[in-house]
Amino acid sequence: MNSPVAIGVGTREIVVGARAPRLLRLRKPAVAAEPASVAIPEAQCCTESGALDALRAALADTLIATSGADAAPVPQEVVQKRSAYMVLDDFWGNHAILRGDFRTLRARELEEIVLAHFTDTYGIDGASLVVRFSVQRGGRALFASAMSRALHDGIHDVSASEHVEISRLRLCLPEMLNRIGDAAEGGEALLVFVADELMQAVMTEQNRWVAYDAQRLFPGDAGDASRLADLAEQLFERSATRMNLRQGDCKIYLFGVETELAPFEARFATVIRQALPVDSSPAHRLMECAQ
Repeated sequence: MNSPVAIGVGTREIVVGARAPRLLRLRKPAVAAEPASVAIPEAQCCTESGALDALRAALADTLIATSGADAAPVPQEVVQKRSAYMVLDDFWGNHAILRGDFRTLRARELEEIVLAHFTDTYGIDGASLVVRFSVQRGGRALFASAMSRALHDGIHDVSASEHVEISRLRLCLPEMLNRIGDAAEGGEALLVFVADELMQAVMTEQNRWVAYDAQRLFPGDAGDASRLADLAEQLFERSATRMNLRQGDCKIYLFGVETELAPFEARFATVIRQALPVDSSPAHRLMECAQ
């Protein structure tokens, strides 16, 4: 009942599964219970209230599964909190890569710069945001993320009510970028991440993240390879940091939904698709990221 859990928060589904401690993950994996999955009702998809309601239900289902449906109720005073890692779909936040000289700035100054960027870009009150950021190697670029404070605090409140303590809460893109590492092999490349509602691009140079852009997707876009290739071309044009960098000379790495490569191969020098687990929903993959 008190084992740690991993939580994936999608736009249409919440998935909660077991998260083994690090020492156990290094050994042969044991048989684990099936993750609890709760769909967000269609009318509440992509809404904070829908996500929080589904999270409450998924955590309750996990407690029942681990304690046994026929087990006697456990007194509230003896229930111990479980720790949890959570990864959210990038739909729930915003990202940016800022360029400048950040080498001598303090954390508070960096936070003010990040808040000013998201406020100016999206017209959002900085007090309503929770931001995270990291200065990239060399101190000339800063990767920043922001999400709604109401959603952030709501997640912690709902989890606490179900005796779960969120020890780590991240959006998906930073997790993916950290796992990819030196995928571009030191050269210039465009990393493209495609989900149902969002397409994101990160330009890399010498294994550094130097530019970011995103494009909302409408129903049907994610399954249209030509449409995705057109959008990738636009993202490249907005993300290229050198005037003489042509897309015909640039590699593109595709992550996310399965799609035809031909439209991309007609526009970019090399197209490399990263394989995804078979028969796995987006929320389930987010949960696996959290594991």
